[in-house]
Amino acid sequence: MLTIPSIDWKARVRGAWAALWCKGATIRRGSNLHIRVANLELDVRERDEEIHRLRQEYDRQREWSMRQQTEAAAMGFEVLARQLAPLLSQMATMKNLVDADRSVRVGDILKLFGKVEQVLVTAGLTRIGTIGVTVPFDTQLHQRMNGADFGDNDPVVVRFVGYRLGEAILCKAMVSSSGSV
Repeated sequence: MLTIPSIDWKARVRGAWAALWCKGATIRRGSNLHIRVANLELDVRERDEEIHRLRQEYDRQREWSMRQQTEAAAMGFEVLARQLAPLLSQMATMKNLVDADRSVRVGDILKLFGKVEQVLVTAGLTRIGTIGVTVPFDTQLHQRMNGADFGDNDPVVVRFVGYRLGEAILCKAMVSSSGSV
């Protein structure tokens, strides 16, 4: 928060006189030159102090902003982790069952992964593409499979979906030419 300093005229006059005497100047009646120089020197010192104070205030504001960003990110992650924790618990249970040579139904696993994906979708994750659908090739969203050779806007088939978070591409959709399997 920026504050405006109050002007202490007595201190300013004392500083002007001190500046004059420290330089060994003599004051003659009717001569404003020395007083004006002293006032200008005082103004420069005050401005230097104000610049220093503003720099300190800017540094404090920047540190506060960084702390706020860090706290907001931590809170966002905590919300996401709280939503995923029960699902991760179920995954750990399923893994334990498999490790103990007990069976786990594939449908249950896929259902669980669907719930995980839904939590992430709520947090802003979106799919890129739909498996088996033919779309125009876009280098921003798609990655070629098997060294296929096709250009922008050529028809391709989505083989693996990709994901984005907001505008950031996390994983491009894997595509192949529409004639390949």
